[in-house]
Amino acid sequence: MSTVAPNSDTARSSDWAFKQLFKLESKCRSPTPALQVEAIGEFPKLLDQFPFPTLVSSAFLKLGDLFRSSPNSLRYHIAQVFGASQQHLAQITQTEELLKRILVVLYSNDPIARVLALRLIGNASLIFAKFPEAQHSILLRYQSSHPLEIVAAVQTTESMLSYSPEFLEVVWETVLSKADDPDVPDSVRVQLIRSLQHAAPNLMLSTLLYSHCQHWACDTDSTNIIRCAAMDTWKAIIQRHNELQSVDAKHISGYVLHDLASLRRSALALLGKWKPKGQTVDASCLNEIQQRLADCLHLPADSNMTIVGFGELRLAATVLARIEVACGNVNASQSWLAAYKYAARALEVFSDTTFATSSALSLNMSGQSSANDRPGIDP
Repeated sequence: MSTVAPNSDTARSSDWAFKQLFKLESKCRSPTPALQVEAIGEFPKLLDQFPFPTLVSSAFLKLGDLFRSSPNSLRYHIAQVFGASQQHLAQITQTEELLKRILVVLYSNDPIARVLALRLIGNASLIFAKFPEAQHSILLRYQSSHPLEIVAAVQTTESMLSYSPEFLEVVWETVLSKADDPDVPDSVRVQLIRSLQHAAPNLMLSTLLYSHCQHWACDTDSTNIIRCAAMDTWKAIIQRHNELQSVDAKHISGYVLHDLASLRRSALALLGKWKPKGQTVDASCLNEIQQRLADCLHLPADSNMTIVGFGELRLAATVLARIEVACGNVNASQSWLAAYKYAARALEVFSDTTFATSSALSLNMSGQSSANDRPGIDP
């Protein structure tokens, strides 16, 4: 069934739109699963064509009813509709009623159903994020023993924090506990650690988080993927009240020569937030960091170096220049110049790559046109 209205003013009225909605609802109640999936998939098209608040609210409430009573196979598709129609969520006028329908599933005994409910809430974080009922329900899911449910809770938490940073205060202890737990898979711990970047605007939480990032990044038992996530979060919370200390900068500088590119970049990005000038720094500490950065800059450059590679060198030169300024070194101007040159070289590589890509695309399109123009030859 097509949800596209005929080209007449009458057909495009709200009456016609509601008739289509009722037809979709009837199709969703069909005993044939294929027809049900097809009908659910047509909801975004109808909402895009008729974005009326009354229709949008009615449609999502019907999807909520369907989500509450359907098997998990259909719940998956309904959750996808919420993700595909996020631009219409703000028009829902009965958000609390819709949330009640979803929470019925979230409190069920089926772990897969709970996972799908978490996915739906995550997709609709725009409207659910500030509801205490939704926040509390997600917090309870962290106590689950089902691995998929933990992953879904983490992803939903991250989505909710984008719209309600205050939610971090609710889940703070739980997220830290899970992030510190070595029995939790690294992939989940990484998501938890990165979600803590939302603590940056909060003076108290960002100050508390400093020591945790320090532990995750510097602990010898941490894996490289945990170190990367910790340094990225650490960088996000560096502020005037939370400056990177020289002893920590010294430890982080040990990764600027690491074989793993992502770890090098995270370390250099974090060091880029360090302000040695104004801090009381031991001379031997400065010299050691300075030497490591100089070694990084003296590595043989690859002729095929990418933009990212030149970006690393620019960061290294910038941090080195700041250290030299702090030490009163006359060579600081040379390091600043090197940083500028690496930035310019990265821009050249970017321009060359963009030109090559556009040229290849033009040549490809030209070749297709030529093939189409030649009789007897299929493109």
